[in-house]
Parts: sequence; structure tokens; C-alpha cells
Amino acid sequence: MKLAPLSAIGRVFAVVALTAVIGLTANTLLYEGASRFSIREEEARRASEHIVVVARLLEGESAARRARIVEYTSTEHFKLDWRPGPIEPGEASRTLHEMHYQMVLWEPSLRGMNLRVHVGSPDDATEVIGSLQLSDGSWLHFRARDLIGEWQLERGQILIACLPMLALVLIAMTALRTILKPLRLLADAVTRVGHGDSIVLPEQGPGEFRRLIRAYNDMQARIAAMIKDRTEALAAVGHDLRTPLARLRLHVDTVTEAQTRNAVIRDLDEMEQMLDSLLTFFRGDTHAEKPQLVDLAVLAATVVDDLQDRGFDITYRGPEHCDASLRPVEFKRALSNLTNNACQYGTQVLVTLLADERAIRIRIEDDGPGVPPEDLHRVLEPFQRLDTARRRNTSGVGLGLTISSRVIADAGGKLTLSNRERQGLCAEIELPREPGPAMLCYEPAAH
Repeated sequence: MKLAPLSAIGRVFAVVALTAVIGLTANTLLYEGASRFSIREEEARRASEHIVVVARLLEGESAARRARIVEYTSTEHFKLDWRPGPIEPGEASRTLHEMHYQMVLWEPSLRGMNLRVHVGSPDDATEVIGSLQLSDGSWLHFRARDLIGEWQLERGQILIACLPMLALVLIAMTALRTILKPLRLLADAVTRVGHGDSIVLPEQGPGEFRRLIRAYNDMQARIAAMIKDRTEALAAVGHDLRTPLARLRLHVDTVTEAQTRNAVIRDLDEMEQMLDSLLTFFRGDTHAEKPQLVDLAVLAATVVDDLQDRGFDITYRGPEHCDASLRPVEFKRALSNLTNNACQYGTQVLVTLLADERAIRIRIEDDGPGVPPEDLHRVLEPFQRLDTARRRNTSGVGLGLTISSRVIADAGGKLTLSNRERQGLCAEIELPREPGPAMLCYEPAAH
């Protein structure tokens, strides 16, 4: 099973081809065992007719006359001779019982003439010698070449034998490919649905495939309706929650005590941030934004500048320009989530952009407490907050890294978290540099 092809068509082809090879091999071996020596039936019939005619010509003739008759009736492949006694075959000669039977069956007059047929010599297995007794007791001898031939399997014969089998295999594979086409289309459609590109398949093929495609289309429609209802409900909830938040902001201005007012404003900001994170996460893969050419270096520098204006110790290091095809708003949100996360848990943050021929890498490094190695993968899961490794007075609901990971994956890249050797966490974004729909990147010379 490990050596079998993975696709259904490949496995069916392997079964058909293996069956054809086994069948051809079995037929060849059976034919070889049953036909060790192939007798050329037409040659045997002509030989028996020739012998009977010459034997009748010799009856009643003188010895001199008989010698001339056998001389004139001999050919290059069929030599005749007349002698008083029979020719005794050598020790290695074999009696051809089957050929004797065929000759007598074709010419019944040979039955009473003491016909003897043997293989000529061990060196030439295709030569036949024989004797026929005339009515006066003398013998007519003959020596014929190429009456029998040892069976040999030649390449041409193998090819000719394989052609019908190959034709049947090709016909079977063409028919199977046509039959399995709906299943292949269904697999492609399922893959596209997993990336947010739904398609309704026409019901075609055998009955089982039609039922499967119908069930897939119904399931796809239900999933699309469920996602639509969820998105609309979340949008309505978000709109309804933003209204009381806006009213609370208006009421905050009436608070005279500065400390209380600032605390309430921070809580409102955190609530809006949590609401944005939840709406972004539950929106799923429905992208209203289309990819476009973005200067990734400028975008990263802008995110760093915003955090510097808020008083964080963060630095950008990298080229001045590096263009990539991205969804700018979503990718900026992902980069902001990672840099905000680093600023919350570290005192110094370094953002580095590196570009080579293979990939673009953005590293966000902080000097915070880091994350236990066994939890590095778990922090990318939704609603995960590792309070044992991070401070408890942090904001958010544990969706920042999850959203960032999903946005980066949609751009064709990946997010990797690792602890630094000395202290802190390193979040590395790797984006492909190969030209294509996922990423088109170049790095102009810095000015």
C-alpha cells in the first residue's frame, strides 16, 4: 500500500496494468509449455502429398527409372532418395509422433506404407528425415528442412501480443478518467472552499457521485448562509455596542476629576479594541479588501512611528523601500498587533526588515519575559493569554496573535514565535519573494 499511487485514477491504472501484465505472462508461459515445438501444418500437408505422388510414380518402374524420378522430384528444401533399405535415425533423433499423425490423417494411403518420421540431427532441430516402404519392399527416403521450428519468443512477437492489451488499458483508463472526473472536480472545489472561494458544481457522473455533489452543494449553501448570518449579527451587535460607547465618551467630558476621567477613557479604549478584535476574528475569511502593491518598509516605519509618538521605546531597522502585494489595512493591523504586544511586555523593541532573493522577513524583538517553549504554539490559538509568563494587567481578549497569524497566512507567509537567547520574544514574519499572485516584491536602492 505504501508503494501504491495516491490518486484513485493512479491506483485503478496500477490494478489494470498489473492485471494485463500477469495475464500476458500467464498466456505466454502456457503457450510455451504446450507448444515446445510448433509444427507447420501446411508444410506437413504438402510434404505428405509430395511423398504420395512420388511413391505412386515409383511403383512398377525400373531401378534406373526410379533414380531419375527421385532426382527430378527433389527440391532444395525437400530431398528424395530411393534405396533398398530404410534409414536408421541417430541416437539423438526423436520420433515426431504428432507430425506422423497429421501426415497420415491428411493422406490416409500412407497408413499401410510403414511411414517413419524423425528429427534429423541434434545440431539442426528443424530438419526432418523420413522413410516410406513401397510395395516391392524398397524404401523411399526424404529429408525436409524447415518443416518444424523450435518455438522462440521474439521482441516483435511480444510487442504484437502486448498491443491489444495496451489498447484495452488505454481505453479503460480513458473511460475511468471520464467517470472519475466529477470526483476530481469535487476535490478541487472542496480545496477552494477551504480558501474562501466557493463554487456550485453541476450534478454529473454516476448516481453515487451525483448524490455526493448534491450533498456538497447543500452543505456549502448552509455554511455560506450560516457565515452570512453570523457576520450580519456581529455587525449589528458591533453597531449597537458602539452607540453606547460613544455616549459614554460624551459623558466622560463632564467628569471633573482628571484621574477618574483618564481611567474611564482607558477603559473605553480597551473596550473598543476588544470589540474590533472580536469583529475581525469572527468575520473569518470574507475579505472586502483586495491585495495591492504596498511599500512594506514605509508601512513598518509608520507603525513604529505611531508607537514612538505614544511614548514607547521602539526602533525600525531596514531598507527605505520594499514593495509587496498585500492587503494593506489587514497587514498593518497584523503588524500593529505584534508591535503592540512587544511594547506591552518589553521595555525596548526592535523591528527589523530583511529582504533577499528568496523571502522577506520582518522581526519584532522585545526584551520582555518571553514565553515558555511548550506554549509557543498555544499562544497563536484564539483566546489564549499566558498570565504565568506575561503580566496580568494587559488589555485584549487574546486574539491579537491569532488575527496576525491568519492575515500573514492569507498573504502566503507564516508567523513564527521564538524566545531570544538572552531575554525576550522574537516574532518573525516570513513572506515569499517569488513573483506570483501571492507576493511580488523588489527592493530599490536606498536614497
